[in-house]
Amino acid sequence: MTVNEIPSVFDCEGDALISVAHVPDTVKARGVLAIVAGGPQYRGGVGRLQVKLARELAADGIPVMRFDYRGLGDSEGAFRGFADVEADLRAALAHFRSLVPGMQEVVLWGGCDAASAILINAWKFPEVTGIMVGNPWVSNEDAGNAVMVKRHYSRRIREKEFWLKVLRLQFNPLPALATVARMVAGRLKQRLAPSRPTPAVAAGPTPDDPAAPAVPRMRAGLARFKGDMLLLMSGQSLVSMEFDEIVAADAAWQQAMTAPRSVTRHDLPDADQTYSTLAARNEIIALARAWLLDPPAARVPANS
Repeated sequence: MTVNEIPSVFDCEGDALISVAHVPDTVKARGVLAIVAGGPQYRGGVGRLQVKLARELAADGIPVMRFDYRGLGDSEGAFRGFADVEADLRAALAHFRSLVPGMQEVVLWGGCDAASAILINAWKFPEVTGIMVGNPWVSNEDAGNAVMVKRHYSRRIREKEFWLKVLRLQFNPLPALATVARMVAGRLKQRLAPSRPTPAVAAGPTPDDPAAPAVPRMRAGLARFKGDMLLLMSGQSLVSMEFDEIVAADAAWQQAMTAPRSVTRHDLPDADQTYSTLAARNEIIALARAWLLDPPAARVPANS
């Protein structure tokens, strides 16, 4: 199949944004808008994951557009962070659809804080019928402390080298004790806090408030999304573990996870936060391709 790679510039509130669209000569009805994480990344992605993903999907007839939102890569404007990219996504979706008039639906793809931005915003766009999110960024202190205790310290105390360090008086227990204390204090605070219904559970999700903290906005956004979700989680990522910790500890998050039409989860035990190895990148692309070409039929969580 012939695929045209089309570099272009589009406007977002007066700033010029850079994009590359991968458009096959025969397009499927569902395309993918690839969103990069913040920081020093751009539309190529870590290890050129976005480029490789776009080319392989386009070879199967799936149109893909990669772009730099404001303040990233080659695009103009000030960097606003993942919590303030609604206008960028809206402009990118409109531009993508103008480049591929045969496309009827769009799937948003992103990892880390790009996944967080997708959870906040996907429900706002009628053309978005699917999301592919990897290791969503939550940056929650209580969840981070719990992950450190469960995953790091619990593993360390089973290692011979750890006890040798203790016997040699080379181990300073204060940081570990402080982490455990913060975790216990956080759990007590949750248990002692007066129970009250959250908007996502009791009264239905409320409109997005840009001034609110990002994590509640992610949860409320997911609760409003009625399309398909592919969740790709790395076994070597503390960020991934923090997200799971938050969901496990919060009934509102658990209910939000049931809102999409379908939820498919894949765990990659050896992958890190950015899927930085070739094996992890290949696995991500294979999972995305299979999910896009064979859409799930019902809202039934699936693990592999």
